[in-house]
Amino acid sequence: MFEMKMEKSWFDAMYARSSVRKYTGAPDKEQLDRLGALCRKVSWQGVTIRMFKGPGLKSQIKGTDVYAVIVAKRGTPMEMEGFMGEALVLEAASMGLGTCWLGAGFVPEIINRNVNLQTDESVHCVIAIGKCDLPAFAPKRKALEKICGMNEEQLKQLGAWQLEAVKAARIAPSAINMQPWRIEADKTSVAVLEPEFVLYKKFAAIDRGICMLHAAVGAFHVGREAIWKKVEGGYAMKA
Repeated sequence: MFEMKMEKSWFDAMYARSSVRKYTGAPDKEQLDRLGALCRKVSWQGVTIRMFKGPGLKSQIKGTDVYAVIVAKRGTPMEMEGFMGEALVLEAASMGLGTCWLGAGFVPEIINRNVNLQTDESVHCVIAIGKCDLPAFAPKRKALEKICGMNEEQLKQLGAWQLEAVKAARIAPSAINMQPWRIEADKTSVAVLEPEFVLYKKFAAIDRGICMLHAAVGAFHVGREAIWKKVEGGYAMKA
């Protein structure tokens, strides 16, 4: 069951955030303290998120040496890593900071040593964080009709929270912008499901977790708190 207390600031942050690889500096102490508090908040249900400053990122990330490591216990759904990690991304974006999900842009030996990785734990992604000039957010995303199979008239028939959830899910970031999910929505629920075909599978489950967090933030924006539960082929949210 995926459940988390949402923050109002995450809604605007969701539409402002952008993946950034070049930064003007690391977050300041006040920002790091706030991010650390958020890490403690979202470290549960098999996931621990820890902040580090120093070596560990590869050269593709420039201008910051701050990053968050997502550590998952064996048996934890990878969707949970994306769900919790994207909460940190949105918290950072709400402070005007830039972030970048990294599945390969880090040095595993350094990361594993920093977190004292145990035999029943894995690290699949880290998140680079730093100060930057956030670019205008114009994500290249599939049309709503393509990812949920509903035309404009059908979308209008949804309730307010379902429509906001679907719209928020659409702009979720994913590895090479593949959007490896299928969304089903009706008057009672919104589901994020695995599509029939996924071209880039390695991080697809994490990407779906990110999508789920966005959908929950969308629902929260119109006053509905969501709980996700496992269903055949993915997860469904009722709010």
